[in-house]
Amino acid sequence: MSVTQNPEHELAVFRRLFLRALNGNQVLILRSINGKHRSLNALLEELSRETRKPISTLKLNAKILKELGLIDYGEKNNPKPVELTEHGRLVLKILGVVQ
Repeated sequence: MSVTQNPEHELAVFRRLFLRALNGNQVLILRSINGKHRSLNALLEELSRETRKPISTLKLNAKILKELGLIDYGEKNNPKPVELTEHGRLVLKILGVVQ
């Protein structure tokens, strides 16, 4: 098995893979995390208002992203701001969302 020596081709392969594996709501959540929201609920309520997507749908997708290790946030009894993990930042970089 040979791996291509063309980094741009490899990046394109990973980009297609991530876009196929993550749904649009998950990419929306990842792209929207900017450190300005005090909690996951604050972020998701804003996204729900702006996109008219049900908050329950967004919460389910945020939970999946947390299980995948792409985002982190606190719990009801231990609140903390929602943030991208190192892996979440890497995924966004591969998707071409951040530099």
